[in-house]
Amino acid sequence: MILVCYGTRPEIIKMSPVIEELKKQELRFKTVFTGQHKDMYEQFKHTIRTPDYWLDVMRSKSSLGDTIGSIMHKLDLLLGKGGIDLVLVQGDSSSSFACALSAFHHKVPIGHVEAGLRTFNIQSPFPEEGYRQMITRIVNLHWAPTQKALDNLLREGVQNARLTGNTIIDACLGTQNEIRYGNKVLVVLNRRDNYGERMKKLFTEVEELANRHPELEIIFPMPHNPNVKSHRYIFKKVKVIEPLEYSEILKLISEAKFVISDSGGLQEECAAFRKKILVCRENTERPEGLEAGIGKLVNTEVLQHYRWAMDQPEWTGENPFGDGNARIRIVEHIREFLGI
Repeated sequence: MILVCYGTRPEIIKMSPVIEELKKQELRFKTVFTGQHKDMYEQFKHTIRTPDYWLDVMRSKSSLGDTIGSIMHKLDLLLGKGGIDLVLVQGDSSSSFACALSAFHHKVPIGHVEAGLRTFNIQSPFPEEGYRQMITRIVNLHWAPTQKALDNLLREGVQNARLTGNTIIDACLGTQNEIRYGNKVLVVLNRRDNYGERMKKLFTEVEELANRHPELEIIFPMPHNPNVKSHRYIFKKVKVIEPLEYSEILKLISEAKFVISDSGGLQEECAAFRKKILVCRENTERPEGLEAGIGKLVNTEVLQHYRWAMDQPEWTGENPFGDGNARIRIVEHIREFLGI
């Protein structure tokens, strides 16, 4: 039996193609949703099967330690029953780290979707860079989304690593959204690294962009996160809306002129829909997007760099994040490992 674990928005999105492929190839599996992004689950409930196990670990003002401890306690009870041949985790969240560590304690092999991403700065992004490096140390199967990620793993002496592409490209290419370059600008800002004064600065810069260019419809689907919502008052011209379902987010990306975000996954989604993205971070574990010309690292200086995306929005490069067949390569590797 394969146990597929996920807990956050990116994990739900990027595990969905793998789950569908496991089902298509009739492999025995069950799914675990930790509930880390419980408030976002409604956005995806139509795109992913109902989880077999819902750990429901999140509580108001939970610390990282609380979250990891709760996940491990509940998953330990499940793994302790036996019968699990492989645990799958994705990315670098608290859920991924906790599920991988719990499987390691039970001597259950682990497969890691989106392995090998690195900034090589353990404090940025925090805590994700630390989690992804620690997960690598205890994983049995490593599925790298890009050649750079695979090279990182090989330099670290990793065995059993495969270049698969990123499953988010599988998810995006499965839609029927037409690519257009309208007057919309999508803004997504919610990263922990940007809380506080950095978020205030970003909001101020985006609002000034709206003032300078009233012809742009700048849209911010604001998450229900007090660290983000506390700066809502800054926006007068920016259009603030409720969080969108994932299909609606993809449609908005496909229609946008460009995107402003501190997200990791959006850098890949923008590549799928050929939209330039201003990356509001100090660094990125996805340098392939910068090199391909789909992304530009701007930190908090949106106003200094927005014309790079606005004046020539069309991007015609080769997608550095995959060809849409990552799920197939991952499941083939699982079959080889399990001998099925």
